[in-house]
Amino acid sequence: MAEFTRKLILVAREFYNLVAARLDELSGPGDGEIMFRCNVCGRMSVVGEAKLTREEATCRCGSSVRLRSIVHVLTLELFGKSLAIPDIPVCHGLVGIDMSGAANYAERLVGRIGYVNTFLHKEPCLDIVSPGKEWLSRCDFVISSDVFEHVAPPVSRAFDNTFRLLKPGGIFVFTVPYTKGGATVEHFPELSDYRIERRDGKRILVNRLFDGRIQEFDDLVFHGGEGETLEMRVFSESGVLGELARAGFSDIRIHAEPCVRFGIVWEHPWSLPITAKRPAASSFEP
Repeated sequence: MAEFTRKLILVAREFYNLVAARLDELSGPGDGEIMFRCNVCGRMSVVGEAKLTREEATCRCGSSVRLRSIVHVLTLELFGKSLAIPDIPVCHGLVGIDMSGAANYAERLVGRIGYVNTFLHKEPCLDIVSPGKEWLSRCDFVISSDVFEHVAPPVSRAFDNTFRLLKPGGIFVFTVPYTKGGATVEHFPELSDYRIERRDGKRILVNRLFDGRIQEFDDLVFHGGEGETLEMRVFSESGVLGELARAGFSDIRIHAEPCVRFGIVWEHPWSLPITAKRPAASSFEP
């Protein structure tokens, strides 16, 4: 009975969203508003242009500019044109993985292509610092959105292993928050054996160095939670591009262009989606 009630609520919610989206479409945009089709769920939406920020949800499915940009650049690279998920041709032969991808697009991509959403602490599991051999050199695409700023140093391992996951010619779709100028700032460059402790209501990072010395840090930044969401670094644009090039990627591209029809407008020229390729002729080293 409880499962029936849950499904009934989901159906009712979806019906409400469809009706509300249709009313938005019929009313049209007003001054300072933009009408767009969400490329995650396929619905039409009308929102104030000022709300089209990187992270604010601006469709009833919960998609933001960042999440829609992932679908935009992924389909652009895989199919040669930007597509909404409902319009992606069913092609399960295209195989790829995501690193803790957002549920709203992840659940929809599964039905269109050979997409697997992986996680650090549950199945299907992927630790980009030490990925399982079953994925190596197997992926047509890899998606990582706002993950690498949380990877323990050295972050170069994450870039190297992503390269190893891809087939020759495979696509890496990548986002992280980054600054436009300067160099990448590592908060804990000597991080080794560490833990998070609570003292008097405050979180402390305690790090034991290889020589046994103890470091403590209390000026911590968390993104949406604790533990694995601890901010390890603030990337710079040049730092990101340098890591990709060093790992062997080619055709590295920052996607700064707007795609208004899918509600993708960038308020700032930083923290933009990036794509890179494993060269078609690259060799594989296990």
